[in-house]
Amino acid sequence: MIEAVNQLIQQGLRFEMVLAGDGEMRTEIEALITAYGLHDVVSITGWISSAQVRAEILSSQALVLPSFAEGLPVVIMEAMALQRPVLSTYVAGIPELVISGENGWLFPAGSVAELVQAMCNCLTTPQVKLRFMGEAGYARVLERHSIDIEATKLASLFNGSGK
Repeated sequence: MIEAVNQLIQQGLRFEMVLAGDGEMRTEIEALITAYGLHDVVSITGWISSAQVRAEILSSQALVLPSFAEGLPVVIMEAMALQRPVLSTYVAGIPELVISGENGWLFPAGSVAELVQAMCNCLTTPQVKLRFMGEAGYARVLERHSIDIEATKLASLFNGSGK
């Protein structure tokens, strides 16, 4: 991610990246931020509450999750429910929700070049199109993971009326 941010800055794109959370790689990430001189571009929140995660997503243009291993990340569903496009990898259940060009961008895990391209696409997409993509993501996450719909399905299974 930091390598991709550096390449985009070198290409002349201007943006801010917030890394929400904390983890065992923080020291390495901070070292890369320092090495590339990205302190004005990249910030790390450290551990934050779910309310703070929501606030960060709402204040952002999109969510970027360049994962190597996931199931179906809740943060992707949260971003889509908040009508934000998602940039993520072709890993596990992620392509079930994220459709490239429709509600976000997908790229191969570990490919810095493809991550750079996805981020560049997002950063250069007009705001009106990003809004439409966010709305499409919202519709998709409701269709696939609405708690009301899923609870109704579960109740019908318990009642013996489900198929």
